[in-house]
Amino acid sequence: MSKNFESQFGQIDDLLNEVEQSTSGKRLLAEIDDLCGEIDTGLETRKDEVTSWPEERKRKEATDSEDQFVLNLLSMDENFNVRTLSACNPKTPANSLRRLAEGANDYVKMVIANNPNSSSDILDRISELSAEQEVLDAVKGNGNISTVTKYKIENRM
Repeated sequence: MSKNFESQFGQIDDLLNEVEQSTSGKRLLAEIDDLCGEIDTGLETRKDEVTSWPEERKRKEATDSEDQFVLNLLSMDENFNVRTLSACNPKTPANSLRRLAEGANDYVKMVIANNPNSSSDILDRISELSAEQEVLDAVKGNGNISTVTKYKIENRM
């Protein structure tokens, strides 16, 4: 069966080579490259805009925004209050919460544990990172906690 897959990968390579060699294929690849460049520029511009917002605006957006791009940026903001407010927002992407939990103090871990968007793996990681009872209680109180994590918390030595 693996030989069949290998031959299919070879067919894909052959087709890509044909596209690269053809005039219309080169034009198509150039258009794709241009589009990717425009997207990169647009994202950089948007990032610069968000990071230059005054602190008051960042705090408001961290609380109220539903824009995952904005919330991801605010979860990495240099200001502790902005990061913490983004950890409260249930629209903050799970990957942002996971990253934020890694370097957070126990207060922020507790905030993340109370976020309904915290997945079972984030809650498990928080329970591994903290021995603080308030944090562990917040993890146990989140409806996304796995049975395994709940068991590990309840049976700590």
